[in-house]
Amino acid sequence: MHTREKNFSKIDKIIRQTAEHYNLEAALNKHRAIKHWRQAASSFVEEAGKLTQAVDFKKGVLTVACLSREVANKVKLLASRIIYALNQLLGRQVVFAVSIEV
Repeated sequence: MHTREKNFSKIDKIIRQTAEHYNLEAALNKHRAIKHWRQAASSFVEEAGKLTQAVDFKKGVLTVACLSREVANKVKLLASRIIYALNQLLGRQVVFAVSIEV
């Protein structure tokens, strides 16, 4: 039984390898960055969970829609910290910038 367990790989590794093999890495990064936006942003801007939404991700830039100029300004001020937290959630540096739309 123990010899069989050694042949198994973690699902994260398999997904990443499959995405790379089929050139789906960009789509996978987009999905994960958009999915984790609220979790990362809410750690720094309380209203981010309700008043922001990640809408697109291309070439390292995450586009975020904000329903309030006040929240947009807070996100801009804390963008580097949010990006760092987001990349920590993603497990590697994928997001390099945030573009805010109000």
